[in-house]
Amino acid sequence: MDSDVQTYVSSHSDDEGYAGRIEVVTGPSGRRRWPEHVKAAMVLETYRDGVSVADVARRYDVSAPQLHAWRRAARDGLLPMPDDDALGLVPVLVSGDGGSRRDGGAGDSGAIEIKVDDVRILVPSTFDPGHLARVISAVRDAS
Repeated sequence: MDSDVQTYVSSHSDDEGYAGRIEVVTGPSGRRRWPEHVKAAMVLETYRDGVSVADVARRYDVSAPQLHAWRRAARDGLLPMPDDDALGLVPVLVSGDGGSRRDGGAGDSGAIEIKVDDVRILVPSTFDPGHLARVISAVRDAS
């Protein structure tokens, strides 16, 4: 039987040896305790594109405010997460070259440069964010 399910048995008879009618009620009782790895999995799921906190909360039968509290705990470092990069911000370095391009490309106004280890990725402003995430993941896995 699951650790978060308790069974209650009530007897409606004072006579010893005969229970009469027995009522068994099962289900979650009171506060549930979620293991840290389950909380972390739920929090990571809320950071996926197109997924809302309310959807994840409904799927796991958790209140949305509770899930927001776990997200805050993860950002503050109080909830151990398996992948710290999922919650952190990307460090940005603004160069002082006034936006001039070294390679002379004219059509890339608004482009950004991302460095992952020793790999330089030049991203035009019209690039698909989902595809960029896959590119960065592939570069990380390869390095």
